[in-house]
Amino acid sequence: MILVYVLMIALCIGAVAALLQKDLMRAAIISGIESVVLAVLFHALLAPDLALTQAIVGAILLPAIFIVVIFKTRRFEEE
Repeated sequence: MILVYVLMIALCIGAVAALLQKDLMRAAIISGIESVVLAVLFHALLAPDLALTQAIVGAILLPAIFIVVIFKTRRFEEE
């Protein structure tokens, strides 16, 4: 049961850390790490189907899409 509380605290810290990042790439990576922690939490709570889905979609697919979008976005600086 202590593991569940530790993982929940890690999720909260990861969410706040992702929100406070100025760099979008770091925020995408932190959200991917947070999704891995959430997948481990689902597995600890005996929900392996949710854990597998979260690991695939939340930890791999979603951060990859964010990173591609960040690279495709052009930034124009005002002169």
